[in-house]
Amino acid sequence: MTAKFSAAFVVAALLSLAAALGAAGRRPLPWEKNQLLIGQALYRENCVVCHDVDSARSKKLGPSFYHLFQRDRMPIANARPNREYIKVRIRFGGPLMPAFRRKLTDADIDTLIDYMASK
Repeated sequence: MTAKFSAAFVVAALLSLAAALGAAGRRPLPWEKNQLLIGQALYRENCVVCHDVDSARSKKLGPSFYHLFQRDRMPIANARPNREYIKVRIRFGGPLMPAFRRKLTDADIDTLIDYMASK
């Protein structure tokens, strides 16, 4: 009788765990489905204060990212736009720009750059 009870308990526990994991595998929210929307949210939360992305002319402190990857040169670096340079600049900052390495993950930075590249 004890073995049957123990087996029934284990089965019930496994079913509960499976149900909990199924809930964890929930359907993604609409904004989670679209990486560009996630990138836009990251941009708005971290970059919009200093950088424009929707206009070539900016009145903000930092350079505009409008059509950044279609340009021959980046605004300040005077080099061809490339993802690695931008990743380093986001992670470690610059003369006036703060570092975001403790706030943004590598995946966040990639998503953010994907959004900037789409503009």
